[in-house]
Amino acid sequence: MTAAIFRVINRPQSNVLIIIGKYDDSLTELQIQLVVPGIREKTFMKASNTQVFLKSDTTSLSCNIEIIKVDKKQKPPTKTVVDRRFYEVEKFPGEISDVSFRLKKNCCVLIVRKKTPQSWSNSMSQFGF
Repeated sequence: MTAAIFRVINRPQSNVLIIIGKYDDSLTELQIQLVVPGIREKTFMKASNTQVFLKSDTTSLSCNIEIIKVDKKQKPPTKTVVDRRFYEVEKFPGEISDVSFRLKKNCCVLIVRKKTPQSWSNSMSQFGF
């Protein structure tokens, strides 16, 4: 089931915004699309400009996204953080087994694999994340 939701998360201590574009809930995995302007996907010829740091346990997830700029003119090359975003799910409706990500243009897709095959769309529509 695909449902479009638009929710803005504002963390006062970090002062950043992340817009959740949509989520796609299947029996085995949940895909969450985080809209972050400036993300460039990795191609064959060019590296991505984004670093994603994931932390998860069996019921929660936190994601830190950093858009970086590499200055290759200096020796050694230096990285500067252009933008930093944070996303957090305190409790999922069920247990999760693994979390990964995929980068697209202006979007980071979090892929959450469920421990047991079940649909979370009903509880997510009632309570959100």
